[in-house]
Amino acid sequence: MIYGLYLSAQGAQVQTLRQDVLANNLANASTPSFKRDLLQVQWHPQYDEAQGKDGTPKNLSQLTGGVSAGDVVTDFRTGPQMPTGNSLDIAITGRGFLRVAEGGDEYLTRDGRLAVDPDGTLVTREHGLTVMGKTGGAVTGLDPGLPVDFAADGTISQAGLPRGLLGIVQPESSRNLQKAGRNLYTNTGNLQPLDNNVRILGGYLEQSGVNSVTEMVDLIETSRAYEANVNMIKYQDESLGRLLASAGRK
Repeated sequence: MIYGLYLSAQGAQVQTLRQDVLANNLANASTPSFKRDLLQVQWHPQYDEAQGKDGTPKNLSQLTGGVSAGDVVTDFRTGPQMPTGNSLDIAITGRGFLRVAEGGDEYLTRDGRLAVDPDGTLVTREHGLTVMGKTGGAVTGLDPGLPVDFAADGTISQAGLPRGLLGIVQPESSRNLQKAGRNLYTNTGNLQPLDNNVRILGGYLEQSGVNSVTEMVDLIETSRAYEANVNMIKYQDESLGRLLASAGRK
């Protein structure tokens, strides 16, 4: 009976964590270039099916029975690219990322909402991070009063004159990217040469990778699974209580 309580509690805990992940996805369904997260879940065989499970499990991977939450992974599939009519919006095709900096920290992002600050520096429109150029420095010398054009290779121009080149990079593996909030990522691995399909689309934005309908259906499913586990906990607790009360009368 106690074993059953543990299994139901594990299930409820996993569904609670999955609800948090799905709720965050839904909250960012309209955030440009947002990538949805997925909770990995590990299933554990029952004790009599687990081979070599001697003694008390030392970590979660050695548990017998039930489920446990694993890592939260990011789905990096490219979202739809929609025209905006704003020349300072860009979308990145393929596996490319834009280099941005804040203070002494450097990040990667696919959020192409850009702006030119009063000093003529190219920054992100939402949070004011400095956009890095191809050579590693900030993109400066722009005229805030003139339209900005972006070529497919990342060349920045105003009034037909080149002003710089965007610092577009491609991580060696998406597994090396960690979310840092604000649509930013840190890269713990190496970079590799850009694929031929990495291009800049001026006047476009990549839309969120979240499908609201799919996430809502998953959220409803998760809520019902959580409720089922909680009901099982209540049922087993009541049954155990009746068993103990019956034994006490003898």
